[in-house]
Amino acid sequence: MVACGLLAGLIWIVLGSVVTALLGHDFATVPHNRLGEPTPGFLLLDVLVDLLEGISIVWLYAAVRPRYGPGARTAALVSFAWWFIVTLGDITWCSFGFFPWHAVVPLMIETLPALIIATLVGAKFYKE
Repeated sequence: MVACGLLAGLIWIVLGSVVTALLGHDFATVPHNRLGEPTPGFLLLDVLVDLLEGISIVWLYAAVRPRYGPGARTAALVSFAWWFIVTLGDITWCSFGFFPWHAVVPLMIETLPALIIATLVGAKFYKE
């Protein structure tokens, strides 16, 4: 599970970076953001968190697989559930005024397909 999660995390890092590069330009308006000029420490932490996210989503897939069955449908369902929970947190931060809606909403929408792809890859190689 961990190896498949790391694979999903690597895919998530690549696809998430592409999405952020294409749509994250509005974060330049956010004070003290790290996306414009990331420090090595920030990049390392971000990579570690993304790898942990990959492991957690494959763990979630493994947990629900006995109930929903193996395969792409279950992986996509897990992706959506995980994305929905994380998105609620993003919405909360926006509601507090920490991030502008116009910067976060496009990223929230566009990360779902990237997350589904990463989960599908991790789930494809997962074996009980």
